[in-house]
This record gives sequence, C-alpha cells and structure tokens, in this order.
Amino acid sequence: TPWDIKFIRIGKERMDLNHIEHGILRKQFGDPRIHMVLVCASKSCPILANEAFTGNRLEQQLNRQSAAFLADPFRNQVNPNQPRLSMIFKWYAMDFNKNGGSVRAFVNAHSPVKIQPKASLNYLDYDWGLNE
Repeated sequence: TPWDIKFIRIGKERMDLNHIEHGILRKQFGDPRIHMVLVCASKSCPILANEAFTGNRLEQQLNRQSAAFLADPFRNQVNPNQPRLSMIFKWYAMDFNKNGGSVRAFVNAHSPVKIQPKASLNYLDYDWGLNE
C-alpha cells in the first residue's frame, strides 16, 4: 500500500508513513489527539489543517483539531445518550484508554456535548472514499 512505501528520508533513514504513524508518533508521544491530525485523505478522516503544526502552538492546534473533528456531524454524532462516533475511536481505543483515560473521557473533554456515563458508544461506518 502507499502507507508501506519507504519514500521519506529523515536523516539517513528511509521511512514509510505507517512507521512514522505507529512507530514514532503514537509510540513516542502517547497522545491520543494525534489521531485528530493524522489524515489519510479518506472522507471519514479528520480534515487536514490549513497550517503547519509548530512546537509553540501544538497544544492549541491539537485541541482545536480534536474539537473540530468531534463537532463534524459527518464524522461524529456526539449525543448525550446515543453517541455515534468515528471508527477511529474503536480502532485506536487503546490509545484513548492509556493512563486511566477512555474514549468517553476524551470526547467529553473536547466536545461541548457530554456523553452520559451509561450511554453505549456506537460507531459510524467509515467512508474510505477519497476526500476531494
């Protein structure tokens, strides 16, 4: 797949997108907000930010992207009693559950709509179509 082609040179090493995502970003940073900024160009992915991510603004940018992704009704339907979330939250639940966290806690921290403690989490079908 395009994600496995080693076409990116970082220093002396050639890398593929999968290694950058799973072997570096997710592994070394352990921040579930990374999923709100990694964009695979499918319709159900988060929208690509129209700016570079920079160290001095990274916290603000990650929080803004997380809030925007959750507020997008095509990608997430945050409802107190019947939430329908992106499959990203199911596929990468382990990232959201680290350090005592949870998908529900993440959503409640980044969305004005809070999911009730007893509400079941449901997931939307993922649209792999190319995001034009």
